[in-house]
Amino acid sequence: MIARSRPAEIHPVAARLEDGFTIVEVLVAVTVLVIAMIGVALLFENTIIASGNTRNRVVAANLATEQMETVRGQAADPTKFTVIPQGQTVLPATPIVAGNAQLVNGIQYTVTQDVQFVGQSSSTSSCDSPSASTGQIMQVSETVTWPDMAGTKPVNEVTTLAPPVGAYSASSGSIATKIFDSTGAVSDNVNVQITGPTTATQQTTAEGCAYFAFLPVGTYTVTVIEGTGVGDQEVVAPAQTASVSVGQTVSLQFLYDSPATIVATLPSPANTAGAPAHATGMSLSVANTGLQPYSQFSFPAAAGDVTTSPGLFPYSSGYTTFAGNCTDNNPLGKDTSRNPFYPTATPVPVAVTPNGSVTTTVPLYTVSIHVNSAAVAGTTLTAVETTYPAPYAAVCTNGTATGTAPTLGLTRLTATGDSVTSLPLGHWTITATCTPGMPAACTSANNSGSVNVWVKPDGVYAVNVVTGASTTIYPGPIPVVVS
Repeated sequence: MIARSRPAEIHPVAARLEDGFTIVEVLVAVTVLVIAMIGVALLFENTIIASGNTRNRVVAANLATEQMETVRGQAADPTKFTVIPQGQTVLPATPIVAGNAQLVNGIQYTVTQDVQFVGQSSSTSSCDSPSASTGQIMQVSETVTWPDMAGTKPVNEVTTLAPPVGAYSASSGSIATKIFDSTGAVSDNVNVQITGPTTATQQTTAEGCAYFAFLPVGTYTVTVIEGTGVGDQEVVAPAQTASVSVGQTVSLQFLYDSPATIVATLPSPANTAGAPAHATGMSLSVANTGLQPYSQFSFPAAAGDVTTSPGLFPYSSGYTTFAGNCTDNNPLGKDTSRNPFYPTATPVPVAVTPNGSVTTTVPLYTVSIHVNSAAVAGTTLTAVETTYPAPYAAVCTNGTATGTAPTLGLTRLTATGDSVTSLPLGHWTITATCTPGMPAACTSANNSGSVNVWVKPDGVYAVNVVTGASTTIYPGPIPVVVS
């Protein structure tokens, strides 16, 4: 009997392992291939970006050179040198190929030109190192940008140009004007105008400089005419005077920034228990030591209880807000001898930011009055700011300049002759007036009475009517006799 050999059997586990290794190998191969393809794609993308940026920079360089050559052509002509736009000018890109007047190969390029005068041995702006105007040369900078620069630096070209013979008279001077914002940083692209023997307008350069060179001698008014901001004295178009002399540069500085606003709320006028009505006809003010000459700026309050201030310079130190428009209404106010009216006052300033708006409640102080009159029903109450000689002299303002204080209306009396009103700080003459014939007990010769008080943070005081000094505090309602 012949023995037959049996074929070798493959162990089931080994078969499964053999199949598994094949699948893993395929997955690994696919993964490696995908990673390689991603790498190639990224490399291809970066190559395209680099190529595009290179092409864009070449176009930008051509635009910068083209604009620079235009300025050089003007600078060679004595009659055109004087009309080269000074300061910063944003120019539409001039195409180097036919097509849309605003585009080059479908891409919008922006050319920013800065023209300023510098000293012959320096590249520093003449606003930073003003020297004799006769030694100035023109520095021209052309900067070209485009959309989606992806970190690529702008193209920049700089050159200097000497005034050609005959461009300027030797009997001339210059005005160097520099603009700063509320943080102390320079402000570019701000319109500045001079008027006087000649009129000219410039936009400040990247250094914040507007330099008016080779001007006829005389007196000029230099004004920031941008119109979108406010100066540090709360003026929309701040101005200074400059006297130009032969061969000299007059240096001026302005603080100018986007305005802030303060929305000031007075206590509700509802005359209920615990919520006394406030006086009517008040002014409101903001205070900052940067405001000259009285460290405050005043404006009328709105008819209601909420007033939005005019645009304010965004001082980093903020503003103290208060009711009234006189220096003794200001908790930080000083008299004409520069002594504080309220030495212990510590108001918290309101922080402001450029283009920002902030709300605050303006403090007022309760004044209780009792009128002794035979005709209470026909009696009205008013309060007017009273000024005294030094050391209690106060100054009232309109804006930042001197002004007059308004007459305030106080809460009408109750049937028993009582009134509770909220007033600002300060010296006040409170007057009770009975209209003749209303009722019959009022007569033209016998219809009013008044009392002088000083409203302080800690209470209402009687006043020496000659000096304005406070005497004693009123423990209760202030008596006003209509006799």
